[in-house]
Amino acid sequence: MTQLLRVQNFTVSSDGFGAGEGQSLERPFGHADPMSLMSWAGSTASWNMRTEPGGTRGLDDYFIRDYDHNIGAEIMGRNKFGPQRGPWE
Repeated sequence: MTQLLRVQNFTVSSDGFGAGEGQSLERPFGHADPMSLMSWAGSTASWNMRTEPGGTRGLDDYFIRDYDHNIGAEIMGRNKFGPQRGPWE
């Protein structure tokens, strides 16, 4: 059987959310703090914005190192770039 879909590059908190409630243009992640949601990535050795040597190795580092390999097409939801809701204008 051929794999048809792979979900990649989607972070979910330990309590199960990818964004918080109350999204707005000023706070696209709602009440959630995107820095705490993504802090695991920034602490890895392969984080592309690392400014000092070091960082963790292991499974988290593997995901960061491999995050953009063989993506193919990216399917984006309407809410990726802002908190739009309701019918299209």
